[in-house]
Amino acid sequence: MKIVIYDPVGFDESQIASIRSAAGANEVVVSSKEQLATELEQAEIFFGFHPPEVFQHAPHLRWIQVTSAGLDQILVPELVKRDLLISNASGVYAPQVAEQAWCLTLAIAGRVPHYWEEQKQHNWQAVDRIDLDGSTVGVIGLGGIGRRYSRVAAAFGMRVLAVDLHQPPKPESVAELWSIDEIDQLLEQSDFVLVSCPYTSETHHLINADRFSHMKSNAVLVNIARGSIVDEHALVDALQSGSIAAAGIDVCEQEPLPPESNLWEVPNLVISPHCAGLSPQRMQQMADFFIENLGRYVAGQPLMNLVDQQLGYPVPAQV
Repeated sequence: MKIVIYDPVGFDESQIASIRSAAGANEVVVSSKEQLATELEQAEIFFGFHPPEVFQHAPHLRWIQVTSAGLDQILVPELVKRDLLISNASGVYAPQVAEQAWCLTLAIAGRVPHYWEEQKQHNWQAVDRIDLDGSTVGVIGLGGIGRRYSRVAAAFGMRVLAVDLHQPPKPESVAELWSIDEIDQLLEQSDFVLVSCPYTSETHHLINADRFSHMKSNAVLVNIARGSIVDEHALVDALQSGSIAAAGIDVCEQEPLPPESNLWEVPNLVISPHCAGLSPQRMQQMADFFIENLGRYVAGQPLMNLVDQQLGYPVPAQV
């Protein structure tokens, strides 16, 4: 059995050594981008990330373990029809992404962007902050990131509402858990809204002009999922018109965000450059995850994070 590894970030020597040890007598090849198509010709397993066109060169491929949580760049029809096993990184980076969601939330609530500008002007000028205690947060997508964010929110004294595409067990930190059909009700009650659901054709522009009309004028939107879940034109309009108070985003519809984008200049918007998962521990965590899943694959056991390719993400029981 041949295992091919390629990832743009890359694994260090100790991580590769651990994978080789776990693979036993099986061949492990760390490929360059230029050699990837050739190396995949005899491969059974691919571990890493690359756009899907390269897999047309891999007739013996049975399992793809990607190093990303989002699958919008992978699940093209040509690949789905091959009935391969595909698993993703859902939950692997949940601690870091949830922390980034809270960085954006707290920066906005504490008026950090305002004070940063005042500091540069040497101005000592206080403004009212946004209280977390006693407020309501709506979480759209109660996966690993949503659950972690919810626990912290409850510790801050916030009331947590959540909607999910499925019906996971309701955590203690969540006051109400509804189906995704109740999203408008969630938006109408929420002072803060976290977008943490998978991106699929069904969630494309889930947050659009109509949904912004259901939000409070003092509401804060935070998106750490995928940029295309939020209609950016509607977001700009909502912020410019004051129909919501502020937003924090780690993801955009087009990345890198073009210099001419209106998002750069829109008021009350905090942007980070899709960096939520960029932890120093990221690749070690991913290598450890792959090693555990490799053991499952060899033993014929169910894989962790096995993707339902029709839904576009792992079903909850497998996350």
